[in-house]
Amino acid sequence: MKRNRNNKFKKLILLGLVFIASVSCERNLSDDASLSSYSKNPDVFIDGFSAGLGYGAFGGSKYTAFVVDTEVKYQGTASMRIDVPNVGDPGGTYAGGVFIDQTGRDLSGYDALTFYIKATQGANINELGFGTDFGINKYNVVLQNLSVGTSWQKVIIPIPDASKLKQENGMFWYSEGPENGYGYTFWIDNVKYAKLGTIGHPMPKIFDGNDNTEQTFIGSVSNVTDLTESFNMENGANQTIIVAPSYYAFNSSDSSVATVNELGAVTVVGAGTTVITAKLGGVDATGSLTITSLGAFTAAPIPTRDPANVISIFSNAYTNVPVEYYNGYYAPYQTTQGQSDININGDNIIKYSQLNFVATQFAQPTVNATQMTHLHVDIQVQEAIQPADYIKIQIGDFGNNATFGGGDDSNGVVNFPSSTFTTNTWVSLDIPLSSFTGLTNKAHLAQIFFISDATISNILVDNMYFYKVPTAPTTPIIAAPTPTLAAANVISLFSGAYTNVPVDTWRTSWSSATLTDVSIAGNATKEYSNLDFVGIETVNNQINASAMTFVHIDVWSANATSFSIKLVDFGANAAFGGGDDSEFQLNFAAPAQGQWVSYDIPLSNFTGLLSKQNLAQYILVAQPSGTAKIYVDNFYFHN
Repeated sequence: MKRNRNNKFKKLILLGLVFIASVSCERNLSDDASLSSYSKNPDVFIDGFSAGLGYGAFGGSKYTAFVVDTEVKYQGTASMRIDVPNVGDPGGTYAGGVFIDQTGRDLSGYDALTFYIKATQGANINELGFGTDFGINKYNVVLQNLSVGTSWQKVIIPIPDASKLKQENGMFWYSEGPENGYGYTFWIDNVKYAKLGTIGHPMPKIFDGNDNTEQTFIGSVSNVTDLTESFNMENGANQTIIVAPSYYAFNSSDSSVATVNELGAVTVVGAGTTVITAKLGGVDATGSLTITSLGAFTAAPIPTRDPANVISIFSNAYTNVPVEYYNGYYAPYQTTQGQSDININGDNIIKYSQLNFVATQFAQPTVNATQMTHLHVDIQVQEAIQPADYIKIQIGDFGNNATFGGGDDSNGVVNFPSSTFTTNTWVSLDIPLSSFTGLTNKAHLAQIFFISDATISNILVDNMYFYKVPTAPTTPIIAAPTPTLAAANVISLFSGAYTNVPVDTWRTSWSSATLTDVSIAGNATKEYSNLDFVGIETVNNQINASAMTFVHIDVWSANATSFSIKLVDFGANAAFGGGDDSEFQLNFAAPAQGQWVSYDIPLSNFTGLLSKQNLAQYILVAQPSGTAKIYVDNFYFHN
């Protein structure tokens, strides 16, 4: 996609706005007296700056680039000199600044800003204009790519609708970067507003004169874009300027479907169809936007993954890495049109139409995804789906030199057939990076492609990010929860919170398990590995739990798919096999893994346990048999 190079010159910060004392003979403003309370002084720089004018350098620019030059001038005694820096200049990447009258001037009686310009070499000035005031730049006007030479030439920038400029602060601004990597100098002189009367045939446009169509939803907020106006100048040539939305009068043919404000923000408020058009200075603008609203919008699922495990390319749920573009237009082969600034009820989504292939690029810097395991993306197909349709997703890595085409690039593709998608329904894809066969490196990922070869033309995209599935710990990191029950209500077999009763053994000779006493975060814990079942006995000191109502045990496991506990009572004779023994086992399927699970089990659930006065055996069981590993703490009865 062709982009004007001046896009990198962002007007972010006003550095050191300084009011400049005029060094010229100031005119008597009484000649301009009118009912207006604002000065109508047309002069910006005539051998010096008019009274009340301040200058500020743009953020990131070389703030010493501008000086007043008394050696080179168009006429009179001085001119404005701008020294454009070389690439890599530590003082700033470009030259740019603004001239502001903080009180504001009434420019409604003029039809153009005029000045003279020349340079030390042939060049194209990125941007010149007026209306930038470091507020909302409501009436900004931009002349782009002005061709200049080494001789003085007159420049005229038309005012689209002077009736709007009754209190304008932004008198003049410029922005220019190195030409072919090198800096140079240009001069500007005799900057002033004028009533020329020679500018004719205004031709305003919106959407660059195209009649666009858009299918969207209630809550969508977009903007009228590509606003320009062309004029026939006094030399017979046409000149085009970029015009701020506030010069236009916008109209929606059905305001119950969408409204548009003076800043060109279009908000969809209902279902149906409407057409957005505009006028400028009473002249119809060519271009329009036909909006078909499908009604209420269902957003893609909100991601819930830990941001620490995510590298986000596009999602409101995370902080995104720097992205150069979401629609790298590869002419003449690509047909895809894309919008990455669609906002529906505060949720940003990407919309692709006429899709054959499209790339998102994030190469400055590239992304190191060596620790990531998956790519996630939510896709909604907005058309009927045919059996032969598909979408391929391709990931590209720029190799160790982090440069496209350096000989070590690699990429991989995963194909998703038509059966993957349902019309007008979000589908969440979680794709293992190992599935991208051919992707030999993940340390310098730079591109994600969506490819359909025009089988599917219209899709929405959201939540595009890489993530890793954390490796589950095999041992607890934190100790089991500390019990808080009163000791008087507890009979404890094993817990650091209570005095424990005597236990004969924590692993009987007939057990199928390995017992290890371990410390977890300073807390004594029983580890049972290679577990099928393990017996715990209090045969010599049988427990009378007849006054207890619950048995409690804390269990942690990284791999157990089930857990069981059996209680055995030896009956009134307190002897094994005396004919009055009773027992019962409770089974718990699919216990949560990688965390402590606190089982607080009513003793009444052990329905086959006929007595609780002579409890002598406690058997723990886990699956998968022979390979399960569990950690046990806080094993006690309580009421």
